[in-house]
Amino acid sequence: MEIFRLAKASEFYNIPTKNLTELLSLKLIPHIKKTSSANRSSYYIPSIFVDYAKKVLNAKKVENLRGEMKDFHNKNGTKIITISNLKGGVGKTSVASNFAYALAVLNKRVLLVDMDSQANTSRYFANKYFTGNSVKNIFDALMRKEKIDKNFVRQYIGKLEFDNASLDLLPSELALGRVVEFSRAVFTMPHKKLNDILKHVKEDYDFIVIDTPPSTGLSLHMAIYASDMMSIVTDAEDFSVNGLKELASEIQEIEEETDRSITVDSIFINKVKNSKIHEVYIEAIAKLAVEQNIEDVYTIADSTRVKEAQNLHIPMLEYKSELDKGLAMSASILEYAIEKALEG
Repeated sequence: MEIFRLAKASEFYNIPTKNLTELLSLKLIPHIKKTSSANRSSYYIPSIFVDYAKKVLNAKKVENLRGEMKDFHNKNGTKIITISNLKGGVGKTSVASNFAYALAVLNKRVLLVDMDSQANTSRYFANKYFTGNSVKNIFDALMRKEKIDKNFVRQYIGKLEFDNASLDLLPSELALGRVVEFSRAVFTMPHKKLNDILKHVKEDYDFIVIDTPPSTGLSLHMAIYASDMMSIVTDAEDFSVNGLKELASEIQEIEEETDRSITVDSIFINKVKNSKIHEVYIEAIAKLAVEQNIEDVYTIADSTRVKEAQNLHIPMLEYKSELDKGLAMSASILEYAIEKALEG
């Protein structure tokens, strides 16, 4: 993926630097911006962002974008996407968090919802605990039969600010799992309750991305019921292939239980190494995807930089000291985000 600096992009696209800067400042062309200690801004423009801008704006030439304001909101309404796997340690939280950020960089309004009581997604970017101030509070109120409205839900949603984008977070906490399972005894149709919560704020977003526990249970059922589609994260190991088959069976059971059709539209194979055994497992997962009518299979290479960015609590694309490597790690996530953004 080619990365253009401002001067090079100006020359390549035959647009004066001043006009190109205007397009970037209006976010008509998504980009990665870095501000130095001298308060000077450097623009990095991956070619994939320029291609996306042209498609969104229906412009044959980049120069046609100049001075044009554009509404990037989804024309087909809010899309809710659940990221799932029944197995832990596959990088599901990393994919969910960076996917949500990628959508935000594409000028989409994004809410990231953590339905895992381990709350790893909540801490992935925020680097703090949300005990007593999370989605659990909303479930508590529902079980007490309190009135839930938009303002009530929004008080538990926080904003995550980065250099190049911002998104909202509805966090989790350790006690969530217990509260969710206890709701079985309170509600006749407990699998609908997350959907009931999200409907109050749904219109404020183009995308809602839900991260789920690495296990079966009511939290997973709630997330899937509330969603338009699912994306599965796995790794290239033997038991992961078997785990995908178990998840497919679980989805079928949920469909029968809730009378809801569930679309799994993608699989991310994470932590891929350049080895023969991983090639074998990738082929097996791709074959399973065909059998399950799953359209897209993406791979993400194994890299210490993914963990480094996580330890810094920043998106991979914000890891600008090695932007080319961050783009390489994020390439498949960006492709999926662009695909969903264009569908919106």
